[in-house]
Amino acid sequence: MKRNPIDKLIDPLQLGRIPRRTNFNLKRRLKYVNLLQLIWILLIGYGCTSTQQISNSNLADLYRETEKTIKPKYQVYHLDDDLTQISFILQSTNLLYTKNSEERPFTAKVKVTYMLFESYSSNLIVDSASFVINDENNSMVRKEISGRFNMKAKYPNKYVLKMVVLDLNKGASESQFITIDKTTRNGRQNFEIKQIDEDVIEMERKFGDDKELKVFYNDPMVKKIAVKYYNRDFPLTPPPFAVYSPKRFDFTPDSMYYILLDKENSFVLPLNKKGMYHIQTDSASKEGLTLIRNEDDFPKVSNASQMVEPLRFITTNREYNAIKESEFPRDGVEEYWLTVANSPDRARELIRTFYNRVEDANQYFSTHLQGWRTDRGIIYVIFGPPDVIYKNAQGESWIYGNGKTQPSITYNFNATYNPFSTNDMRLERNPEYKTYWYKAVDTWRQGRIYKY
Repeated sequence: MKRNPIDKLIDPLQLGRIPRRTNFNLKRRLKYVNLLQLIWILLIGYGCTSTQQISNSNLADLYRETEKTIKPKYQVYHLDDDLTQISFILQSTNLLYTKNSEERPFTAKVKVTYMLFESYSSNLIVDSASFVINDENNSMVRKEISGRFNMKAKYPNKYVLKMVVLDLNKGASESQFITIDKTTRNGRQNFEIKQIDEDVIEMERKFGDDKELKVFYNDPMVKKIAVKYYNRDFPLTPPPFAVYSPKRFDFTPDSMYYILLDKENSFVLPLNKKGMYHIQTDSASKEGLTLIRNEDDFPKVSNASQMVEPLRFITTNREYNAIKESEFPRDGVEEYWLTVANSPDRARELIRTFYNRVEDANQYFSTHLQGWRTDRGIIYVIFGPPDVIYKNAQGESWIYGNGKTQPSITYNFNATYNPFSTNDMRLERNPEYKTYWYKAVDTWRQGRIYKY
């Protein structure tokens, strides 16, 4: 069998990702930790104020994957009109275990803090609390530390939840901002998802392999659920200077069926073919929960097709078509990178950085589209993470450059209503971006990694 030469470059790429994003197969025997055995409530506040509005803070760390080590995951589930439940998972391999003496066990100490704000532009804290997790792990086995807590969030309001996880042993912290939407009883946060084989919370909504999930709905009066299935292809997002009017989405599903809920007010949903599964309590509305079966191994880049398509940003039409139509596309990808780099070592570094950015864009910006195909995704892949990010309910502003030694450039992204995702943002396109775009593309084509 012919061995694709790209394997010689891809192997280091995959090895290079291991420290950055480790995914465990949850079908293995993992040790789950009961939160009730781990935490002490340290602080509970209500009606407090914070010193600074979120919208005035530089949130550039949100999309700097290389600087993240804890990587918590969360799920939001509205229990009723007054309470919302937050579930979380931490991987033991992302925490630092230490011990004070030879007689004491290795222990991780993690402080979790949440603050529920009225909005990005308000410093009023509606609800807040902190707790510390102490996890003993003397044998250093891989396990998941999972737990949940309830907070006060009233219908029909929308809030912003700030989650901060601090590894007390290594002094590293990570923050995330989550929209808590209680403006509708038909929305995605009224559903809870579990893995059917482990009966644990499923944090993902987009999958790179076949799944069978158990879906719960919070209103016991609802006994029937509609599932709409969509399998659509979408055109590639053009460069940021191009005039672009996206085609309106046709909400007529490719197929649709109804499911009766069981005594737990749940049902089992198999995701066994690629596409979007839109789950609704009212099929006449657009609101609901969307689960997406993406390409295999998503959000990773693991096959020739996934490597070829993002090259469209930095190749000519002739180059791109030659690679895509090649008998062995992986060979074409390797030949392209070797040609622009002029050395295998430099080609490896280009490949590693370029496709790491593609994977990170998939992780951060995916909607009904894969993340690298979105407006934020194409900017992230070509320019890298921005130096400054300002975020509010209307969208995000990305700033590259410091405005002193180099002129700064700003990309503004507007939040867009999308019934399939809360993560959809559209770039305010501008012909002035053309010079910056081609400078970045030319840098990649000259065999150098571009960072503004």
